[in-house]
Amino acid sequence: MEMQTVTSSMSPAKVIPTTSRVEADSSRYASSLPFATDGEFTGKLDSFSLEAVVEHKISKFLDQVGGMYPEDLHSLILGKVEKPLLAQILRRTGGNQVHASRILGINRNTLRKKMKMHSVKA
Repeated sequence: MEMQTVTSSMSPAKVIPTTSRVEADSSRYASSLPFATDGEFTGKLDSFSLEAVVEHKISKFLDQVGGMYPEDLHSLILGKVEKPLLAQILRRTGGNQVHASRILGINRNTLRKKMKMHSVKA
């Protein structure tokens, strides 16, 4: 089993075990994304931070809705970010909900609730 170091600006680095099978599954999924075959696009996208990409996408979304902001904008945006985050972590843990909940820093029951809410399968 390989070990992967994960860092965050909010907490010290933790070592999280990964397996070759899980990494292969994740790579296969990443290559199935609509823009994955466009090497030039993904290269440019990779040069930006996650925060910058998210801020840009939120700005574009707000430009599209104009001055008509939905009342539940916070929940709407978090849901759009939370669903792919849950899916990625579950995929990378081979569907192990206990491991995924530890990585996410949430209770396993909270993870299950969020999976149900976003229709994410383990």
